[in-house]
Amino acid sequence: MLTRRVTLRPFDIAFDCREDETILEAAFRAGVNLRYGCRHGGCGACRTPLQSGEVEYDDGRGSAVSERDRQAGIALLCCARPIEDLELLLEDYEVSELTPEFPPRQYGVTLSAKRMLTPDVLLATFSLEDGERIDFAAGQYVEIDLPGQAGHRAFSFANAPGKNDRVTCMIKLLPDGAFGTFIQRAPLNERLTLRGPFGQFRIAETAADIIMIAGGTGMAPIVSMLADLAASGSRRVIRFYYGARRSCDLFWLEEIAEFASRLPGFTFVPAVADPTGEAQWEGEVGLITDVVDRREPALQRCEAYLCGPPGMIDSAVGILRSHGMFASRIRYDKFLGTG
Repeated sequence: MLTRRVTLRPFDIAFDCREDETILEAAFRAGVNLRYGCRHGGCGACRTPLQSGEVEYDDGRGSAVSERDRQAGIALLCCARPIEDLELLLEDYEVSELTPEFPPRQYGVTLSAKRMLTPDVLLATFSLEDGERIDFAAGQYVEIDLPGQAGHRAFSFANAPGKNDRVTCMIKLLPDGAFGTFIQRAPLNERLTLRGPFGQFRIAETAADIIMIAGGTGMAPIVSMLADLAASGSRRVIRFYYGARRSCDLFWLEEIAEFASRLPGFTFVPAVADPTGEAQWEGEVGLITDVVDRREPALQRCEAYLCGPPGMIDSAVGILRSHGMFASRIRYDKFLGTG
């Protein structure tokens, strides 16, 4: 198979990229850690200058890089395929950053437990086979193959890193969602294949107060982060805002309540967007981003972790910035509904 040579400047680190893989996929295979986020061309976290060489994109991919960027020699590594040997200019990297803390690899797993959390959210646990462990950072995700079909689905870890003999995921059930339908119907002990861990969404090691905002199954990486913070004995101030359409769409409430006893500075603020006909709901009402806007003062000394649908993330970023939070302290993972 034809390969192209990709060299990372100024470090003189190089690896081969096959014609059937993206630059980022080739870097994973070579054990090289490059910056990335969504891995499907939407977030722009992997935008990198080309020092030399040209790349191409599959149709419909690479929305986070404009035609002007392409003309200026900017490549989106998660979507770009080299058409000749390349040199990438890693202007603000440290060489230590290029070695992944938890190199991704493939694992065999079995479906060991599943239960409904809401009418359209399923919790599934996959146990690793042969006594294996998967080391990961809270906030990362795995890719799970759908048996009998090409492609995979990405799901964040909902379990804490200390429970690394399993992968627990929160799966949104969509009307035409192939993976959700498969897991609903699959018997326990069904064997699957997954790869990971992936992602650079994780808690920074600072003392800053934390604002967490999530919607839908964006709950998963947040509760993994909270469990990890609790296990480490963190005493940081944490305010977790979670939005749902109706009160019946709220879940994991007992588990979240337990964090209050383990994290001295923890506050949970759920909100319901549409409380029509819900006389018993006495909590916050409205979009979760509006609730944050109402409740939060100046946020210059805080940092934020956001996870959920793109519209929620974009709105939350704007509100946090308007309250004085620095863009460099806002970390997020946009969830796209693939089912």
